[in-house]
Amino acid sequence: MNGSEVACRVSGEQVWLGFAPLETKACEVPDWCKHYFDFEPDAAATAGPTDGYLVLEWPTGFELTSLPGPDKSLAQHTARSLIVTCSVGNPGSKGAQTIHFRYFAPQYGVSEDTATGSAMRVLASFWQQSGLGSVITAYQCSAQGGLLFSRIEQDKVWIGGWTSIMSRETVGVE
Repeated sequence: MNGSEVACRVSGEQVWLGFAPLETKACEVPDWCKHYFDFEPDAAATAGPTDGYLVLEWPTGFELTSLPGPDKSLAQHTARSLIVTCSVGNPGSKGAQTIHFRYFAPQYGVSEDTATGSAMRVLASFWQQSGLGSVITAYQCSAQGGLLFSRIEQDKVWIGGWTSIMSRETVGVE
C-alpha cells in the first residue's frame, strides 16, 4: 500500500475502504483504440501518473462484454491500465446499478481482473465529474462478476463490497 493510510468501515458483511480521491482528466480517445475495439468509445480520461489508468467510456447501455480484452501488445501503446465503462441508464433509480465496467492490464500480467476496487476509486471521480453524483453502484462485467459501491464524502472516496469475514484480529507491525 506504499505507506498509505486506509480508513475502514464494516457494516454487516459489507466492508468499505476510504481513500484519497484520484481525480480524472478528460483526454482525447487514443487512435490506437481502433486496433483493439470494433466500436470506439465516446470519451476518455486519465488518472494518476503515466502508468496509472485510462478510462474509456462507451454509450449508455453498451454491452461491455462484447468488447474483446486487449492483449500484451497494449504495452506498445500505453503503460496505463484500461478501465472500460458505460452508464446503465437509470441514474435516478436509488440502489440500482448505475454503471458497468471492466478492467484490463495485460501489460502487467492481468488480462482481466474480476473485481477491482482501485478501478472503482477512479470511476467514482470520473462519473461524479460526468454528472452521476457522489454515490455509485457498479457491476464489474468480468466472467465471475462483481458488485462494487462508491461514495464520495468530503476528502475520501469510499469503496465498498460484500465480503465474508473469516476472522477478526489485530496485527502489530514492527
